Amino acid sequence: MPDARGGRAARAMRPGNAVLHVPRSFSHSPAEVPVDPGLIMHTLSNRRGVIQSADRSFADLSGHDPASIVGAHHRVVRHPDMPRAVFARTWQLLHDGGLAAAYVKNLAGDGRFFWVFSVVVPVAGGHVNVRRAPRGPLFAEVAEAYRRLRAAERQGEGLAAQLARLDGELADLGFADFRSFMAQAMQTEVADLPDTDDARDWRGRMTGVRARLAALQDARERLSDSIMTMRLLPTNMRIIASRLEPSGGPISAISQRYKADAAELLGQLAGGGETRPGSVRPVIAQLDELMIHDAATRLLRAAASQVTRNELVGLVTGAEVAALMQAYGDLPPPPGTLSPDELQQRVRKVRHEAEAVIRLMKGLEQVRILGEVESSRLRGADLGLSAVMAQMQEFHTRVRDGIAPMISLLRQFETAS
Repeated sequence: MPDARGGRAARAMRPGNAVLHVPRSFSHSPAEVPVDPGLIMHTLSNRRGVIQSADRSFADLSGHDPASIVGAHHRVVRHPDMPRAVFARTWQLLHDGGLAAAYVKNLAGDGRFFWVFSVVVPVAGGHVNVRRAPRGPLFAEVAEAYRRLRAAERQGEGLAAQLARLDGELADLGFADFRSFMAQAMQTEVADLPDTDDARDWRGRMTGVRARLAALQDARERLSDSIMTMRLLPTNMRIIASRLEPSGGPISAISQRYKADAAELLGQLAGGGETRPGSVRPVIAQLDELMIHDAATRLLRAAASQVTRNELVGLVTGAEVAALMQAYGDLPPPPGTLSPDELQQRVRKVRHEAEAVIRLMKGLEQVRILGEVESSRLRGADLGLSAVMAQMQEFHTRVRDGIAPMISLLRQFETAS
């Protein structure tokens, strides 16, 4: 899998296989090889991406002699339709010591192709690549995004631009970054695996909290954009007040108060995307990490149970591969991941900051009303102040529309508590 440097190590990983139907325009291969939806396949490779062992299902699906798979590099199944930016992004995650997951189109030895959802995890001495047939609703959208990425790549677009384009494609699908995409894709692709009632309930709660947080962050950003559009109104009020002297004194004081309150409100909204305790984005990122870890452990445990039943080819026994998978599946969440109690505390702080935004906006509304009172007192001799107040009223109407979903979301948090 090439990385941004395009070096040999960057080409080390070649995630695997599967089949669901995608637009015909995406494929240059003659036919798609079907993948059993109940099958979980794997390969074990060293850190250079050279396959040390594989199950017979993967060897058969790839269309290669099982004996030739061992010792081959994963690039043997790389399909020319795959954007290199996807491999660069996932390989970077592996270099950082984490796991990587993506939808991957593979090339079979006879020229046909097969799709998989591939999850690659680091193990002692290399990586285990676990693959299964994609089944989630994201798959078709991602395949189309790949088609657009490859079209730009074929026109000579460089890797840096390709990575930016990949981020843009993910943003269009509603994902803040690649890890956010991984979290949802992984949860979708393991949804059919065995689960306990307690784990299912926990996962449902976390998914619900994340959806509400994402909606809250979206509402905050839209509100912030609206407030930025009116940043000149207090200045216009002050200019008019100076022309109205000595009767413009109250208007000048109101404009100063409005400007200060608006700046405080903008600061509060901007803080929602940063790193302080009540910020929204870091909590969403923490939830994504929990979802990634949860999905990976479920998949690796399921893969371990299948390894012992499948025929393997290679230098490592099924029991050894299963032990590696099970060991990864038993790992605790990554260091720094919030515990459920800590996460609940952070969500409460997010709620409190959102409530503070609403209180500040109500205060700003009171200042606006004072301005309208002063404008009315001048009875048309306000040198254009009434026009400024009309603009401000229009702005506040838009803001009230933006705050309404925030209030609704806060009520949902209270109901879910």
